[in-house]
Amino acid sequence: MPRAILQTISFLAWLKFDMGVPGPHLVIAPLSVLSSWMSEFKRFCPQLRVVKLHSSDAQERERLKETVKMAGSGDTFDVVVTTYEMAKSPNMQATLASRTHWRYLVLDEGHVIKNEQSQISRAVRGFHFQN
Repeated sequence: MPRAILQTISFLAWLKFDMGVPGPHLVIAPLSVLSSWMSEFKRFCPQLRVVKLHSSDAQERERLKETVKMAGSGDTFDVVVTTYEMAKSPNMQATLASRTHWRYLVLDEGHVIKNEQSQISRAVRGFHFQN
């Protein structure tokens, strides 16, 4: 397991449980490590409510979008973990960018946004996040 995943999980848990800083937080990672993020959240901090925002099934994607739209209530989840592909898709980008104000945005393999003209760079810059 990459050390950065555990460090990020520890940081998000510290924010919520020690500092009283609630989510929602957004983690964007390559598809190849999405399952690692989910399993490590479950293993190291099962108290955090984590939603995986990735599916090839259209109905499941719509259900997940509705879950994210309810993020303002604070009762739904603490962290959303998704892929760069989902974050830059126009359909999902509108959901991630318009209604939710993320506390922290975590970019696994963040160097992919170095090119300011890339589709993912423009998508991420359109999200509302504090940190």
